[in-house]
Amino acid sequence: MRRRYLGRGSAALAALALTGTVVAAAPAAASGGGHDSNRHCAAAFHAAVVEDNEAYNAKDAARYEAILNPRMIFWQDGVTTYGRDAIMANARAAFATPNWSWIYQIESETVHGCQSGIAVASARFVRPSTNTDAHFAFTMYLVREHGKWTVAADNVHRVS
Repeated sequence: MRRRYLGRGSAALAALALTGTVVAAAPAAASGGGHDSNRHCAAAFHAAVVEDNEAYNAKDAARYEAILNPRMIFWQDGVTTYGRDAIMANARAAFATPNWSWIYQIESETVHGCQSGIAVASARFVRPSTNTDAHFAFTMYLVREHGKWTVAADNVHRVS
């Protein structure tokens, strides 16, 4: 939980409240977590989920690396890869292979308090040159640190 510090005006209101004086404030302004804030967090979370998948599909290593958390964990069908550097080594190898696309669909997104969230998605990895059309189901776990959403974990399963 993030600690909040009271400014002079808020301290005065708190002092009035302690002395028994009733002070009313707008709920969103008082809490800082109103409906607009929730919508903003959900929109930023969604943008990060889209960015992860679009950067991967674009085979843009710098862009893809920027959306990954340095401590990310990638798990696919029993094989775990720890850390952004190791994950990027695998991604760069995949990006070097030509003529494929990652066609994804976001099934659901859940944001938890503007600090973390989960996206459930499905995708097809298509490479016409090898007649490959693989289907995947995956869950992305994102965290918000220093005002930025990054992918902290991917759990990927190839669907037969």
